[in-house]
Amino acid sequence: MNFQRNLISILFLLNVPQIAVAQTPSNNDYISGALGFSQPTDADLTGAGINTSLDSDLGYGVSFAYGNAFGNNWRAEGELNYRRSAVDSIGVNNGAGDTSAFGLMINGYYDFHNDSAWTPYLGAGIGGASVSYDGVSPVGGSRIDDNDWGAAYQGIAGIDYKIDDQTSVFTEYRYIGLSDLDFKTDSGVNIDADSGENRIMIGLKWSFNKPKPVPVAATPVQAPAPEPKPQPAPIQQAKPAPPIVPDVPKNYLVFFDWDKSDLTPDVRAILAQAVANSREINVTRIQSIGHADRSGSDKYNLGLSQRRANTVQAELVRLGVPSGEISVLGRGELEPLVQTPDGVREPQNRRVEIILN
Repeated sequence: MNFQRNLISILFLLNVPQIAVAQTPSNNDYISGALGFSQPTDADLTGAGINTSLDSDLGYGVSFAYGNAFGNNWRAEGELNYRRSAVDSIGVNNGAGDTSAFGLMINGYYDFHNDSAWTPYLGAGIGGASVSYDGVSPVGGSRIDDNDWGAAYQGIAGIDYKIDDQTSVFTEYRYIGLSDLDFKTDSGVNIDADSGENRIMIGLKWSFNKPKPVPVAATPVQAPAPEPKPQPAPIQQAKPAPPIVPDVPKNYLVFFDWDKSDLTPDVRAILAQAVANSREINVTRIQSIGHADRSGSDKYNLGLSQRRANTVQAELVRLGVPSGEISVLGRGELEPLVQTPDGVREPQNRRVEIILN
């Protein structure tokens, strides 16, 4: 009965991420896998005439997870994990045998986004684990070859490094607690056990949702009006015609990759054309206004938009525009071209506007 109740509870917990994903407007699914070291804490073994502790050697652990990032620093996942360790001692005696655990957990995380590719995070999880004692002895003059389901919880602290828009590596520390474990020795004595575990893991995370690139097209430039054909000279001298002012674009848009502020060759070509056009119409002021999408925090996006505007200013200066003629402004995520919910990566909102005055 205990096994059935624990199994039903765990299956319910594993459905929680799917419910959360269905309700969130920004669906960013991911999978992850990790491996590392597992060091169980001393396990207290108590039963009829038995009151001792079990100490384990350093072992190994692996985990696999499927999760969803909600776009507001929070994410949740369902996790399968496994660990195995050899017994070192039981009480004052040298021990024999192995202990292992197969766990099913539901985890919640908070990511601390910042201006770098490194993202620290904290998390916690609840669930259950099937714990096996294989040939564990000596326990009251006998040994334990048994397994049981028990409640499990864990606390998590780690840091993630983003490789690209879809892939990142992470390392983390976990403390896992187990309780309500009941075993039986080969001699028929019931044993209660509670234990914990320390894990250090390193892993790889892959996101399913890669931002779609938006092709950057050069702003079309109108050719100057053709020179009028010469007319026969009038008898009286005509007044000189006013100078022809070329009709050229005064507004330009350049786009950036997600979380980037560097210039692509296409962007550099557009800026070069804008500078050339500014000289034809005697521009005295150029505005560089940076924008960001809504996939990060307001504070981070404001800084990112400012860096994009500064990068465009630096390129205009390199092309010969005096820095005193360029004004720079970062607008963050306040003026999107495409309206989106918070947390959505929208390529058309990652831009800088160049305005010729």
